[in-house]
Amino acid sequence: MRIRLTAYAKGLFRTQRLPCRVISVGNISLGGTGKTPTVINIAGLLAMHGKRPVVLSRGYGRADESQVAVVSDGASFIADPSSGGDEPVLIAMRLPQVPVVVGSDRHRAGTFALDRFHSDVVLLDDGFQHIRLGRDLNIALIDGADPFGNGKLFPAGILREPLDALNRADIVIITREDQAADLVALKKTIRKYTTARIFCARYVPRDVVNVKSGETMPLTSLHGAALFAFAGIARPGSLVSLLGSLGADVKGLRSFPDHHPYSSAELEELVEKASDSKADMLMTTEKDGVRIRGMAPASLWALRIDLDVLERDAWEKSVVGQL
Repeated sequence: MRIRLTAYAKGLFRTQRLPCRVISVGNISLGGTGKTPTVINIAGLLAMHGKRPVVLSRGYGRADESQVAVVSDGASFIADPSSGGDEPVLIAMRLPQVPVVVGSDRHRAGTFALDRFHSDVVLLDDGFQHIRLGRDLNIALIDGADPFGNGKLFPAGILREPLDALNRADIVIITREDQAADLVALKKTIRKYTTARIFCARYVPRDVVNVKSGETMPLTSLHGAALFAFAGIARPGSLVSLLGSLGADVKGLRSFPDHHPYSSAELEELVEKASDSKADMLMTTEKDGVRIRGMAPASLWALRIDLDVLERDAWEKSVVGQL
């Protein structure tokens, strides 16, 4: 990794630029830091200020990650999770007026997106390690509940890069700051490696949505409700924590690997487990719901969340102030 960074710094590898402002959202650890809610938050801010953002993502887990594909053209869906990836489809569902394009070569995907949609800001999803594409604002996310694991690189630990990689960040966001064991100490550790502005954020439940019908219910409907939950995300226990904070009685949790491709047999088994545990509802995450929408049972609901950055005014200025 250090050799690769040095090669770019000395010009042996070339950084490519797009003819517009590029904002990158990423992390230095494996999964679960809140990249998708952050991208949704930023794209919403940009659109609110009259900008025309486009989201670029690799589309992890889709059939052919090398191909450039349009998930949404800002008016309608074009790709499903199998061809577009579950997270890009989720972003497109939450931002129906924002184009979403996937491709492993972000410069090629970005050039395609700008030619087709005439966007004026590119939002790079999971782009912290994709240094081949130049960016104007580099945002690194750190999970407050488990910032660096054991401090070792994968596969010995959860880090994708050493901590000094944070020196590339312009902004650091501590997500799930309300679950940090020692927030002051965490900020001091981060400050050893970067002069970037540090923000704090937490997940805020929004509502629950029926995965099959699209019907929504307020969060108050979960108070006292008996639920059986399942999730195929990096940290499934976070779903249980959020549901518990809303007054739900979680009877059980079935965990699956991140980006798990559910089968109809597995869903039938989950419905049976919910029934056996006397649960009123079968509950999952919004990202899991995207992957199984076409075969979802009528009893399946998903918890939708937003990212709330606590320093809201300063955060908004940092994102849109230089546009």
